[in-house]
Amino acid sequence: MANPISKILLALTALAALATDVSADLLRCKIEGFNDSIFITSPPDTNQNDGQYARIGISPGIGNRAFAFADRMGALVSVELNADGTPVGLLTVQKDMRVVNSRQSIDPSGMVFAPSQGAGVCTRCESLKACSPR
Repeated sequence: MANPISKILLALTALAALATDVSADLLRCKIEGFNDSIFITSPPDTNQNDGQYARIGISPGIGNRAFAFADRMGALVSVELNADGTPVGLLTVQKDMRVVNSRQSIDPSGMVFAPSQGAGVCTRCESLKACSPR
């Protein structure tokens, strides 16, 4: 017979998991050098089946994979990956919603070429529909 305490702990753990907010955070960013808005969708990503990754692209929830980190000072930092998992960009969204986008290309010998950096402003979207590209 199972211990009643372990049953209670298991039930509380399941309830906590169900009560967790699993909605993705969605930012729309206007960055110099880009004609379109850039969207940063935090995990769980709503348009892919690999919910461990954030997404960075020109449509909400679709685009390159990214690892997202909350900086201890309050900024959101996203490392953008290309299709083979190579880091190609770094987006830092400050607490005041200003964003810095740093990009680079890495050649086959491991050398960085074509570095660029741009700045802009992000807004938090209330919903996927409210933030859809127009």
